[in-house]
Amino acid sequence: MPLRDLLGARPDPEFELSLPRGWERHDASPDAQALIERRLSRQLMRVGSVEAMQAFGVLRTMLRQSMGEMRKQNVVGYFAPSGADLPTPFPVPASIIATVRSAPSSEEMDGYIKRLIIDEGAAPLDRNRALLRTERESIRRDGDAEVVLSSTLYVTPVPGTRRRRALELLAGYGRPVDIPRDDEQIQFVHSFFDLMIASLRWKNMPG
Repeated sequence: MPLRDLLGARPDPEFELSLPRGWERHDASPDAQALIERRLSRQLMRVGSVEAMQAFGVLRTMLRQSMGEMRKQNVVGYFAPSGADLPTPFPVPASIIATVRSAPSSEEMDGYIKRLIIDEGAAPLDRNRALLRTERESIRRDGDAEVVLSSTLYVTPVPGTRRRRALELLAGYGRPVDIPRDDEQIQFVHSFFDLMIASLRWKNMPG
């Protein structure tokens, strides 16, 4: 049982995203991991290219690592294009991980947000000052191949917590190093993430 529940703290409100067809919300259980791997394998097999199979290998490794980490952290949701009704394979292996960040005081949370703005250039998403967005990229070697790991972090305060808790949504994907950030499909991926996160809404709000 979470420590907050043991201490009798008020539970956080739940949140929802408007999920496009084929995208699903999962927990971080081993059963959910196995289901996602099976479905993503079938989707990439539909493409049938060597690149698609290589992408699945990278994605499976990333998925297993991230699921292992999620089971250790305060993950409240994992979103992926794993549905059997996905109309076409997503352009890149992608997922969104939702966690809750806590701070002992609103001042410490404000300091964290300030560092995101100053050090990483975080800015409001579509002028929504309550929802910050920042991008990060790194290169990872997988065997003989190099992959760009791109992540977009979205941060927003959890209602009713007096700026001591924040919902963080980390949208990530991998792409070959020879595909630039301004590639048309990659731009689509980032716009897709932004639109999905912009649909965030809270349920069971504190009275």
